[in-house]
Amino acid sequence: MSRLTPMIPLCLSLLACAMEPDDPVFLSGTAQEADGSPWRGGPLTLTRPLPVPAPENTPPRMRFEPWAEVTPGEDGLFLHRLTARDTGADEIQRPIPWADGNAFQLLLPPRTDGGRDLLAFKLDRDSDAPPLRPWLSNVRAAEARGGALLEWDDMPQVADIPEPIYFVEARGPTGRAWLIRTAEQEEPWLGPEIIEDFTDGHARVQAYSWGSRVWVHTSLYYFAIHDAPPFRLPFDGRVPVSRGAACRVSTRQLDICAFTDGSLEAVPVPQVQNALATELTVVLPQPVRPRQVVVRGARVVGAPGQVLYVEGSVDGNAWAPLGTSPVLPDPTSGPYLDETNADSGAQELYVRLELLEDAPEVREVRVWFGKPLPDGGPPSFKASLSTLREVSVFTAP
Repeated sequence: MSRLTPMIPLCLSLLACAMEPDDPVFLSGTAQEADGSPWRGGPLTLTRPLPVPAPENTPPRMRFEPWAEVTPGEDGLFLHRLTARDTGADEIQRPIPWADGNAFQLLLPPRTDGGRDLLAFKLDRDSDAPPLRPWLSNVRAAEARGGALLEWDDMPQVADIPEPIYFVEARGPTGRAWLIRTAEQEEPWLGPEIIEDFTDGHARVQAYSWGSRVWVHTSLYYFAIHDAPPFRLPFDGRVPVSRGAACRVSTRQLDICAFTDGSLEAVPVPQVQNALATELTVVLPQPVRPRQVVVRGARVVGAPGQVLYVEGSVDGNAWAPLGTSPVLPDPTSGPYLDETNADSGAQELYVRLELLEDAPEVREVRVWFGKPLPDGGPPSFKASLSTLREVSVFTAP
């Protein structure tokens, strides 16, 4: 008996044996029309990630670019041949152009309405992908509380793909203006104070599932992503009275404030005496009676269960409470993005707080986060802030 014979079962069970570079690796699956019938809309696109130039000392990023076409048959089934060299299953270390050696996307052809449907996965060896089907979302809006409550038709259950969660997002040229995680019981409501003047006036809804297909010899871990067409919101945005105002980070004065300038980039909150800041104060040009505060993209260093506190002052010395949010859900998820390591919104808090109707006239508005005491009392200390996008103060319409 060959000395290698006892190794064969071990190779099969543990996948310890590398493949030859030209050995075939097959990706199989099914493409469907929205009604579940076989796909008739032309070839699918298989993409791979290329590195994206990034500033020095920042995490590497990558963007998916077309790599191959996958053509389903008349029954919607496809069997696409790759090689072990393509997926790294040969385990040979070699220079490759890809930012990730076995990351792929499989997309239905581009839709004229701006929606898209795709599977994203890691592919090493033969794998059978879950069905890929377009989502007819039918996003619509119902007028509610001076804004709009979005509704849509849920993505139907397809094979063994788990039920999706839904994200609602509003974006501007430089970043995210708002993010709603419906899985955390956040209602999909948007209003003029949320979109301001730094978005394109649209909302974007994404159905997001993740799952796996595990076999003896290989496993496929995947994301099923469906982006609804951008939906035009039925109202215009409002500009806050705080636009361009100075601010203080704890005790540090910032005459040019990155958090009131109308830009949506996530900016590190300046440290104070080599420690993370715990509060941000917006210094308005003149006293106003504030009615709403909107905090965008706050990353809070602290345990789950944070609450937003808003206070006001005329002179920066005596402070009066203006409003307190409910306990905020732990921000552990964000929508799928093509550019990996781009900011998906995970860990970012987006909070709109309506203030007390009898709020006094103030010139300074201070925001901070903290975890209430078990008896519901105010926190014994303030949570630290690492990054922030924007803080906006609004008066009554």
